[in-house]
Amino acid sequence: EQFKVSLYNKKFIEENMRAAITDNQFLMYLQPKYNIPDSAIIGAEALVRWIDPERGIIPPNEFIPVFEQNGFVVKIDEYIWECAAKCIRHWINEGLPPIPISVNVSRVHLSDSGFVNKLEALIKKYNIPRELLELEITESIENVNINEMIQLAKDSGFRLLMDDFGSGYSSLNTLKSTPFDVLKIDRSFFSSSMESSRGQKIISHTIAMSKDIGLELIAEGVETKEQAEFLSDCGCNSAQGYFYSSPVPVDMFDKLLKNSVLVKTE
Repeated sequence: EQFKVSLYNKKFIEENMRAAITDNQFLMYLQPKYNIPDSAIIGAEALVRWIDPERGIIPPNEFIPVFEQNGFVVKIDEYIWECAAKCIRHWINEGLPPIPISVNVSRVHLSDSGFVNKLEALIKKYNIPRELLELEITESIENVNINEMIQLAKDSGFRLLMDDFGSGYSSLNTLKSTPFDVLKIDRSFFSSSMESSRGQKIISHTIAMSKDIGLELIAEGVETKEQAEFLSDCGCNSAQGYFYSSPVPVDMFDKLLKNSVLVKTE
């Protein structure tokens, strides 16, 4: 039964994806990133939502895997990159403190260097500081070509965030000569490890060592006050997750940002 549904969904997704991008059914949502000690917003991650006029919200875990298979994810990535660049421009024009937005760069993009030119073009088009458009890339098993592309983005001056650190393939081994600037600690890594004292030691040592070699850290998927405090005690001061805020539409994010600024300057 489940299989039928997913095949039906896949068919629906593939038949409607091109029209959906033309009709602006894809929206950029932003999930705020917070500084744990003072709960100020320090950045955002750009995420895509598909709002279909008949079906309502189609969750990313239904359409992203299909887009990764058929290559359409390249179009979606580029669409979200542009939304993010526009948004940063809007903040600068409004006199809001422009904070970095991190955008996802899917594996499909990393097969050739064209993606860096596309990012460069957006920075020129919207006239935004390069460091405000950050790139999130999921670290995976060594692939020389992909590593070259990551290095190319780094050499072009983009800040790189390693997504899902602590899950799957990303091990301490990858940190020896990594071009990444920031490690995003995967929820599965710290939420399961918090339960034992050995696990807690592993997290606190990983955080200490990463900082020691000059890497910044942000924890993803923080859901409780205990998690936020534990991470902060270990020296990881940045977090995103439902404890703080789910991903929200840009106008809601603007409100959060304005409130955060008020808190900061008081």
